[in-house]
Amino acid sequence: MVFYGRKRYVDILDCYLQQNLVSHGGYFDEVWFMAHTKEEDDVAWVEDLVRKTPEYKLVGKGDCEGKKYSCMWNYAVEDNTIYVKIDDDIVYIHPDAIPQLVHTRITLPHPYAISSNLVNSPVTGMEQYHYGAIHPFLPDPSNSPSFHAAETWRVSEKKKYPEDQIVEDYEIMDITAPYRGHPWLLISDDHFDLLKTPMGKYDQHRGGDAIAFGPAWKSWGIGAQQQYSLLYNLEQNKMQRYFFGRNIRYPEGSSAPNASAVVSTDGKGPGGEQTYDTGYNRYNLNFCAVWGSDIRDQLPIADDDEQDITSDIPRRIGRPFLIDTRSVVAHFSFFTQQDGITKSDLLDRWRAYANEAVCAPNNLKKPWDLMCDNFRVDGGLGR
Repeated sequence: MVFYGRKRYVDILDCYLQQNLVSHGGYFDEVWFMAHTKEEDDVAWVEDLVRKTPEYKLVGKGDCEGKKYSCMWNYAVEDNTIYVKIDDDIVYIHPDAIPQLVHTRITLPHPYAISSNLVNSPVTGMEQYHYGAIHPFLPDPSNSPSFHAAETWRVSEKKKYPEDQIVEDYEIMDITAPYRGHPWLLISDDHFDLLKTPMGKYDQHRGGDAIAFGPAWKSWGIGAQQQYSLLYNLEQNKMQRYFFGRNIRYPEGSSAPNASAVVSTDGKGPGGEQTYDTGYNRYNLNFCAVWGSDIRDQLPIADDDEQDITSDIPRRIGRPFLIDTRSVVAHFSFFTQQDGITKSDLLDRWRAYANEAVCAPNNLKKPWDLMCDNFRVDGGLGR
């Protein structure tokens, strides 16, 4: 279930969805694009996308457009069916993320829902910080582009942040984008330098706000630092840095889904190796797996579906919300981060990564933003 509204993000997500279809050796029988926008251009684009792939379907058109997200959950109610809810601005899905998430959903019946380990999330972002997955990045200090145009995702292909230009005295929320399309540069591989970065400053002085709505949610700089760190970890082939959970096993007799959502296993299969219990606190609902019968039993879902599914329902029925830390995905932006993060080169980097590692040769993606006529970057696709 892709909660759809914006084509420029789903164009990249399409490659990951295709990769995970059953017809391509994956786990998705179908992909539903849950219509939530009235923008005619975005609607026409997804209708064309759906026509090209038999497993793609447009769901909720004429019913949920312009309404609260709760409307979309009314469709996720079939017995013996796992629904994976995906936000439209998921820009990276690890090859193991969906199989891992599905197997954990089957292996652990007690939790109400299982989330992937989100990159760009206040809760998991700070856990990733303390488990060594975050690196010291800052935005390019230049006031205008200081690099030739390129379509690359690798951090190592940009110079490091100039040491003599580091400014340590700044406020997290006051970071401004130096120019449109700017990169963030690695300071060093020394984690002491994290103290000079947005996430390091926030960790030292978190303030009194609840983490779900504090600076780690509001700051585009914190969101950007998490994503550039993921690109660096991918380049170094160090994804194990994100696996901070443990093998949680709940007592025999713990409450579970109704019988239509229980799959008998011998306990020897994959799933549930490294999970993190959110303790009935709110978590982001950008990418999670839930049984259809569990949703049906709790309808109607509240207008604030994130609060309801990650915290209120779990508290009400005594079944926790878990994160599978081995299922790593990247979320581009909260609305609070949109203005700054869209001025970085992150979306171009995620597109470049998908084109290199995920998209089929006949499905390579081009940027939406126009360049000058006949402009081409070395080895690029043009625009």
